Amino acid sequence: MTDVEKKLNKRWGKEHEDNRDWPVYNGQLIKRGEYFLDLDWVKGWDNELDAMNQNKVGAPFQFPESMIRMQSVWHAIGVPLRTIEGITIQLRDIAELPAYNDFSTIGRRINDMDATIAPPPGGASTMFCDGSGFQAISGGEYLREKYGKKNRRWVQVIILGDPVTKEPVSFEVRLIPSSEPESAIRQLDRLKEQGAAPQEFGGDGAFDDSRIWKLCEKRLMRPVIKPDENARTDGDSPLRNYNAAYRKKNGYEGWARHNGYGRRWPATEGIFSAVKRMFGEQLAAKSEIGMVQEAKIKFWAYKLLKNYGEAQ
Repeated sequence: MTDVEKKLNKRWGKEHEDNRDWPVYNGQLIKRGEYFLDLDWVKGWDNELDAMNQNKVGAPFQFPESMIRMQSVWHAIGVPLRTIEGITIQLRDIAELPAYNDFSTIGRRINDMDATIAPPPGGASTMFCDGSGFQAISGGEYLREKYGKKNRRWVQVIILGDPVTKEPVSFEVRLIPSSEPESAIRQLDRLKEQGAAPQEFGGDGAFDDSRIWKLCEKRLMRPVIKPDENARTDGDSPLRNYNAAYRKKNGYEGWARHNGYGRRWPATEGIFSAVKRMFGEQLAAKSEIGMVQEAKIKFWAYKLLKNYGEAQ
């Protein structure tokens, strides 16, 4: 083995142990598939529509939100709108749906659907933040013409993830790339308003930002933010000074072990990887609204299917 190979193969920390209960996990993956044809909601068609149309002029809704949610998950895995219409027509006969919606109505309702994620009760005690890109394959040239070549064909998604549940807690979708620290602050502010602020916040070196450190100090959040290797230890933030000094004294590996920095992967990169494996990293929508909504639905649907598979 060459010196280069030895260096590449060198790792620190304990070797990863796969403690996953594979029979249970396989069962969860199989159960996720049941959602695609879970038609229990059909029994409540009339009651759901009555609630949706309550206090609205002219009863504007003709199809329940449960139906749109199911169709949006079909669309998220790449089923075209016209094909979804065809599937729904068959379900009208097989499952006795009172009516079916055409592809244009399906597309409009999917774009109008609320794809936000409700934070867990009481919030998550620890959250990590990171961003990734999704490629706009149909609307990419439109983005370049409108926003310039620098934005190319990528739509940015910035998430706050829970390392315990390995699920997104919050996310933002941006057509124009945004500062990840600024997005994190906005999302943390919203979670605070919802009573779901974390006790611990972390991120990679991109979050080694004075605004983030000050926010951690103000809200008493324990930071798990990688300070720069050459960071000063006499700055304005006592928290950053302490972390920078600890890294200088103990090295990156010592700092990472002490702070549990390895939890960042399942809370961020692991989620991005899972979402892209399930739904792909490409966006087929052409309009701005469609591209943003398509990206949102990927994360909303990932959490929905994951929770569905884990339910008893």
